[in-house]
Amino acid sequence: MKVKNLNLVWGIALIVAGCLFLAQNLGFLPFLTSLAWVVFFAGLSLVFFACYFLAGLRQWGWLFPALIFGALALTIGMSSIGLKGSFVGAPILASVAIPFYVAFALDTKRNWWALIPAWVMSVITTVTYIADFVPGEMIGALILFAIGVPFLVVYLIDRTRWWALIPAGVMFVVGLIPLLTLRFSGDIVGSLIMFLFALPFGVVFLASPRNWWALIPAGVMATIGLVILVASGRETAVSRAGLISGVLFFGFALTFFALWMMRGSQPTDWAKWPAGILAIMGVLSIGLGVVSLSYVWPVVIIIAGAFLLYQALRNRPTA
Repeated sequence: MKVKNLNLVWGIALIVAGCLFLAQNLGFLPFLTSLAWVVFFAGLSLVFFACYFLAGLRQWGWLFPALIFGALALTIGMSSIGLKGSFVGAPILASVAIPFYVAFALDTKRNWWALIPAWVMSVITTVTYIADFVPGEMIGALILFAIGVPFLVVYLIDRTRWWALIPAGVMFVVGLIPLLTLRFSGDIVGSLIMFLFALPFGVVFLASPRNWWALIPAGVMATIGLVILVASGRETAVSRAGLISGVLFFGFALTFFALWMMRGSQPTDWAKWPAGILAIMGVLSIGLGVVSLSYVWPVVIIIAGAFLLYQALRNRPTA
């Protein structure tokens, strides 16, 4: 019965379409070209909507042509009355997103994947609506935030999937960059970016101490952010060179010292060595000032070599 009904609908649709094209080719619609296309696409939209309801509500695939042709009719109609702007194309993008939402609503367990293309198309649709009214920096930020949201949802649904916080955090941080440039200078923006990059790793560490490794990138990035702030001071390059390198090495040393403090519950006893070496490098950097870079790295190499030699001699079996 449904097949007969669909054939009936399509038969009528093809006759109407043929008559419309024939009338246009014969010149009966010379001044109504835009209106003719509006009527044509609107008619196709109604035909596909009829097919959707006749085939059954779960046959959501019929909604794609139904909504797309309806959106085309709306877009042509808006253009024909003089409306201009990027928002004119938004209905077409929205028409692609809606069927995915319907698919998810019909079966949330099996069609969970439909939320991904639905979300992507919704974001693109929103961007199209606001492109003519907001700065480009805000549009870029919106797109990047939108990419990060699904990863955040993955973590919120299942807290054991802590890894999702990293791509989510990175996308949120990158999305903040264009917004920060609207209000802050370059040095401040660079510092804030590094602090923000450190944040998701810090959250991963706080979510579970077993993720002790996350403390390393968090500490390194936070230290670099602090170094950028110190480097943006008004002192001369000579007077602040030692301070900059000292802050860098002491920040790294503090990161590994924090790991060493966790040695009772985590396998981080090894962290005492990089913590100690980096602390020595910090002292040398501040003490030697601008010439520190000429001495620090050779000293580091000597210390590392001495440590390896000590380990080799200590573990050497006695005759």
